[in-house]
Amino acid sequence: MDFWDKALSFIFPPICGVCGKIGKSYLCKECKEELEKEKIIVSKIEKQPSEYIIEHCYLFCYEGDIRQKILQYKFQNKAYLSKMFSEFFVKNEKVCRFLKKYDIIISVPMSKKKKSQRGYNQSELIAKQISKYTKISFQNQVLIKYKENHTQSTLSKKQRFENVKNVYKIQNEQKIKEKNILLFDDIYTTGATVKECAKVLKQAGAKNIGILTVAKDFQKV
Repeated sequence: MDFWDKALSFIFPPICGVCGKIGKSYLCKECKEELEKEKIIVSKIEKQPSEYIIEHCYLFCYEGDIRQKILQYKFQNKAYLSKMFSEFFVKNEKVCRFLKKYDIIISVPMSKKKKSQRGYNQSELIAKQISKYTKISFQNQVLIKYKENHTQSTLSKKQRFENVKNVYKIQNEQKIKEKNILLFDDIYTTGATVKECAKVLKQAGAKNIGILTVAKDFQKV
């Protein structure tokens, strides 16, 4: 942590993203223990039977308090929760070992229109925080979304895969050639979005692609 980070932490001390209590981190001990008791924290790394993705690491089951926090983060203008979610990753030894295998972290992009409407890309904020603490290079000008499509949450599994076709493209290909890429998104449901992004990255010359998400929704996989 540099001087300005320390100064800001002194003026604006961390607040637990779950209960709102001021403390030393963005997730207090009591709330962490409660989440562990509910078995929502799982910290899983799964090998992916996919042509473009080698593995998927996620921290939570998409349910309970974590589901509510993710929804608040995405849709209720609570961008500050990015610090809580990123802290989960960088303070987890198992996840940190996983992260060390990758050269670049890229967040699933939003269209300019949608990002303007929401005010931020929720996946980008967390990916930037992870990059800051792990020193993995964050690249947000490589994979871009250049077409508008329907919101994935309103569609069936089959429709989701059709909906994301040909909406992403690569620029600055030289930045990912033969690199191990970590693709970050907030939730893994059917995997349609990350699989399409991974395909585009792989076809542009990426070496290996892993997926990192906050949570996995087992009801929709």
